[in-house]
Amino acid sequence: MKLTVFIACFNEKHTISEAIQQARDLDIDKEIIVVDNYSTDGTRQILDSLKDNDLRVVLQPKNYGVGRSVNVGIEMARGEYFYGPGADLEYKMEDVYSMFDMIESRHLDAVFGSRLAAKAGMSKFDIIKERPYALATIVTTYLINKWYKRNFTDIIAPKLIKTEILKSLNVQADNQAFEFELVSRLCKARCKIGEVPVYYKPRSAKEGKTIRPLDILPALTAMLKVKFSPSKKNPWSRQEPGNNEDF
Repeated sequence: MKLTVFIACFNEKHTISEAIQQARDLDIDKEIIVVDNYSTDGTRQILDSLKDNDLRVVLQPKNYGVGRSVNVGIEMARGEYFYGPGADLEYKMEDVYSMFDMIESRHLDAVFGSRLAAKAGMSKFDIIKERPYALATIVTTYLINKWYKRNFTDIIAPKLIKTEILKSLNVQADNQAFEFELVSRLCKARCKIGEVPVYYKPRSAKEGKTIRPLDILPALTAMLKVKFSPSKKNPWSRQEPGNNEDF
C-alpha cells in the first residue's frame, strides 16, 4: 500500500464528510484513518454513518490532544507514506500529488507543504499584517533553518513522510507542539526533505480555528528540547548534510 491518509478531527461536523470524500477520491493505493479526539458536536455520529471497508475510525474516550491522535494514526499506518491534511478543509487533499512526485523522483524522506512559498515577494511584516497567525510560522521556521542549516519557508503545513521513519521518531508531544517536535526530529536526523507550495484557506476563530498566539510557547519548548537532547542513531539517518530540496 502506497499511502496512509490520516485525518485528525475535533468538532468538525461541517467538514468531516467532505474531508473523507476528498481522501476517497485520491487516485492512489491508500488507506484512510480517522481519529476523533472526543468530539461533542455530532462529528462522531457522522463518522459512524460513513464507516466502510476503506475507512478505519478511532473514537478517543476523552480529549487527549492532537499529538496523541496523530500518534495513534502513526501506530495504525500500513502505507509506505503518511499524509495528514486535517479535517478542516484549510488545505486541498490533492496537493499530495505534487508531494508524491517530489518524494519519489528525488528519493526523499519527506516533503513539506508550504503556505508561504507563493508569498516569496512579500516582506515578513506584510505577511504578518495580512495574517497575524503567520508570526509563529515565521519565527519557528527561522529557528529550524538556523539550527539545522535548512531553507524552508514553512514548517507547519501538511507533510508527506515515509512511514518507516515516522514510526521510529518517537514524537512525544500530545498537544499542538507535536508538529514542531516532529520537524525538529526529522531535521536532527538529517532526513532529506523537499518543499512544495500548497493551497491554503485559513479559517477564522468564529469558523472553528483553535490555534492561539500562546501556542507558540509549547512549540518552542518542544523544539528546544529536541535541539539540546543527545542525538540517537537510526539505520536510515543521513550522514551527509540534510538540506531540503528546492521546489
